[in-house]
Amino acid sequence: MESIMDAFNNSENAEPQPEVAKTKPSLFIRAGRGRTGGSTGLDLVIQRARFQGRRVKPLDGDRRSRTLSTLYPSADEFGDPIEDGASFPVSDELPDIKEWLKGEFDDMVGEGVSRALDLSGGDRVMQEFVRDLALNEFCLHHGITPTVALFLGPDIEDFRHATEILKSGEFPAERTILVLNEGVIRHGQTTEGAFLPIMMTREFDALTEAGVRTSFLRRLTCMSVLRERGVGFYEAAAGRTDKAGLKSSPTLAFMVKTWLAAFERDLDEGKVADWLP
Repeated sequence: MESIMDAFNNSENAEPQPEVAKTKPSLFIRAGRGRTGGSTGLDLVIQRARFQGRRVKPLDGDRRSRTLSTLYPSADEFGDPIEDGASFPVSDELPDIKEWLKGEFDDMVGEGVSRALDLSGGDRVMQEFVRDLALNEFCLHHGITPTVALFLGPDIEDFRHATEILKSGEFPAERTILVLNEGVIRHGQTTEGAFLPIMMTREFDALTEAGVRTSFLRRLTCMSVLRERGVGFYEAAAGRTDKAGLKSSPTLAFMVKTWLAAFERDLDEGKVADWLP
């Protein structure tokens, strides 16, 4: 399979690559503490799948930021529905959130379309729902592959929170990823150096021995520029124009290309590329 960099170099427009489409839907759950860059990471996972020709519907359960709802509106300016736009509960009340999740999981089975669920700060909701539904068994019964991604900053409390979630057994997915996010560390620190205190703990060793895999997410210094211009990562890397008609500069396009290539390398090194939607 050609690399992401090859895909950009061989096609100026960087069209999606349907030949790598997967046949079975997957459920990709972002869990853990807030403010660890998980919503941005989940956005990258969604964009990657769509770039490679696979449909993914965002489920926005992040009651604080509603990032996915902003990035993936469910309707256009005329009120017409947008395919695979983000879904979210009608309220923050627990019964409404459970009904929303149940409806989306029903639709996932019927449609065969993968879901990417953002549950920052909503772990209690998922814990209760997992108990009610036996989520892992439900997914296996319907041929759905569940993956849980826990995003971490260098704060040891991020890691302790993640370990408590995993020890609770409320996220019983066989595929679990610890994503060490460079985007939330202080400038001047290296990713490996910032996360070394976490990676040196006995708990980290125990998790990896139990089958939990690790991947890094590097810092993209021009992230704020992309957000301000409303352009996606793969569009920017391919030099496409944004909504205002501005084309990515060569330096901007190269920075994003390099970041995406590093993301692919880290996925491969962590042996988790096939776990993404």
